[in-house]
Amino acid sequence: MHNNLPPVLDVCCGSRSFWHNRQDERAIYIDKRVERFEYTHKNRTGIYELEIKPTVQADFTALPFSENLFYLVVFDPPHILNLGEHSYTRQRYGKLPKDWASMLRSGFSECFRVLRPYGTLVFKWNEYDIPVSEILKLTPISPLFGHRRGKEGKTHWITFTKPNNACSGLAPAGASESQVVSGARRNTW
Repeated sequence: MHNNLPPVLDVCCGSRSFWHNRQDERAIYIDKRVERFEYTHKNRTGIYELEIKPTVQADFTALPFSENLFYLVVFDPPHILNLGEHSYTRQRYGKLPKDWASMLRSGFSECFRVLRPYGTLVFKWNEYDIPVSEILKLTPISPLFGHRRGKEGKTHWITFTKPNNACSGLAPAGASESQVVSGARRNTW
């Protein structure tokens, strides 16, 4: 990997709750927050700790990496608009700002910028406040496939692949193939 960087980038890692190994050395963990919270559970003894401790503190709208570095980027941004400052959900997942569309559009753009050609972006979204159809309008690349999960089916895992650099730039989701290829020679398989 370029500059000896790991092949995976998690751009808003939070507490790394869906990682099997929260210290996996194949990934760089980014979050703009560095925070630690303590809770007492009714059903547990002692104190439960929630720690947001990225390996690199940065905002996913301005990633501190050059282009085309990572094979896999994980993008699990905050998804709730109205949360109290001291609520457990805000502390665990963060909170969407009022300008959420601009923030997420910039986040997608940065994720694709640092992703290698044919690299994979795994995006997670919960439709608590905003439908996934509104979120997909903010990305320049159409998704490949996805999976809806949860009791109410509100959490979506969506997978994207960045086109090869031969494709001149990133077109908005739903663009025609000719718009994406934009004059580049098409491969025949």
